[in-house]
Amino acid sequence: MKKIFAFLLLGLTVAFASCGDEKTETGTDWFLTPVAEVNGTTVGLSCQTRFGEGVLENTSVGFSYAAVVDNKIGAFADVAGSAVDGTGIAATLTGLQPETSYVVFAYAGLSTGRVQSAGAVFKTGQDDMPDPDPERPAFGTPAASGVTKTEATLSCTFNFEDTADYDVYFRYKPASSGSYDRVNVSTGTGTKTAALTGMTPGTTYEFALCADWGGQTYTSAAATFTTSSDGGGGGNTGSAKYSGWPELVPEDKSNSDYHYAYHLCPDLSVGGHKARNYTVCFSAKHHCPVWVAAPRHACYEGDANRTDAYGKDPIILSSIQYNSKSTGGGCNKGHMLGSAERTRSTAINKQVFYYTNIAPQYSSGYNTGGGGWNTLEDWIDGKVCRDTTYLVIGTYFESYTDGYGMSASPKKISFGGRNDVSCPTMFYIAALRTKRGDTGKSVLNCSADELMCVAFVRAHNNGLKGQKVTSRELMSISDLEKLTGHAFFTNVPNAPKSSYNPSDWGL
Repeated sequence: MKKIFAFLLLGLTVAFASCGDEKTETGTDWFLTPVAEVNGTTVGLSCQTRFGEGVLENTSVGFSYAAVVDNKIGAFADVAGSAVDGTGIAATLTGLQPETSYVVFAYAGLSTGRVQSAGAVFKTGQDDMPDPDPERPAFGTPAASGVTKTEATLSCTFNFEDTADYDVYFRYKPASSGSYDRVNVSTGTGTKTAALTGMTPGTTYEFALCADWGGQTYTSAAATFTTSSDGGGGGNTGSAKYSGWPELVPEDKSNSDYHYAYHLCPDLSVGGHKARNYTVCFSAKHHCPVWVAAPRHACYEGDANRTDAYGKDPIILSSIQYNSKSTGGGCNKGHMLGSAERTRSTAINKQVFYYTNIAPQYSSGYNTGGGGWNTLEDWIDGKVCRDTTYLVIGTYFESYTDGYGMSASPKKISFGGRNDVSCPTMFYIAALRTKRGDTGKSVLNCSADELMCVAFVRAHNNGLKGQKVTSRELMSISDLEKLTGHAFFTNVPNAPKSSYNPSDWGL
């Protein structure tokens, strides 16, 4: 029998202190504390705000949540399908683990960045078991969670009291296919879960929990899930959040692992508006930036000194970032957008020292004098022109071999006070600018013949020290999209993403 109740802990600061995390900056002036109505492993979330009526209608809003296991807060995920209800936000969570505590925040993506509520904690109840049937296995309702481009976690309750030999398993297949794959789970009454990997992006799958007993196959009701799309042809295409920013990568709303921050310059205005500094996409799973998008122009450069003001990004969830500026794993602190590119003022320079703009980079031959990354950064500096140059600096975490034959494999390292940071296997810089470099025109108003764009790609490998930039590391933007799953320069419809000419870049 289901039991509906609300379980809310307001002492979240204590929970964070026990985990050794710093307190997350919140927008408590705009949010009340979220409320959770728990019904077994299904939770209804709501949060009232102090925003005016209609303000949230065209704003990215929702909830982020994470499980608390052994006094440690896990990776945060954004709730899909959050809805605006007047001046409040509401959503429903399903498929949670039974009798488990979760941390939850409400958030709103404003033009100045993402703000969030104070945190609340709720605890799920027991998973509802189907009534046992002495004649046959009994099943609950199957569900899928944690769905990405290639992964999903299946769950379903199961009740069977017979002690004879039998098998329990999930079967699954693309909805358009005629044959099933299967993954075995344990027998006995309880909630069954299975983690699927290697799925095809942009594909709808059908699945069910099954039990083979007494020569018969018994199945739950069928359910479906759809993996997010890969490359430039899925949910990560189209216009980015701000159509006037040529460098922006569209938010991948289907990927709950990604968290975004749009940083404006505190003391630099252009055309009566604060100039943008950079935008970051940060991964909770990898505890590392995925990409940083930024304009390069002389207006960002001046006489301010390097601040070395390393610290947490106030817009991204504190718990998924590095905890300190310590290093490890043979790496030092590698800027995505460099400090030297933001010297207009001390306040602007401080922002590029947020941990969300820092990735682990090997210190002996990559992020050092003459290192592989520094050499590439210096090359890009030489290609910045009087017109604005637009860059996306990104990381990659799968096995990778570059055009020089340098390779790297995935691994986790201890870095920045964490022991679970993914060390990137490759770094890239996607660049877009006018060919002439001094047109005085926005790239938004240029024809394809007036523009050039390309990706510079280097494996994360110490062996690249001293290696000059050559055409061997060039890649078309279209090919980079296929490799990474991100869509680049979508706000610039005339960007020639499928082709490049090395001589345009002096190679």
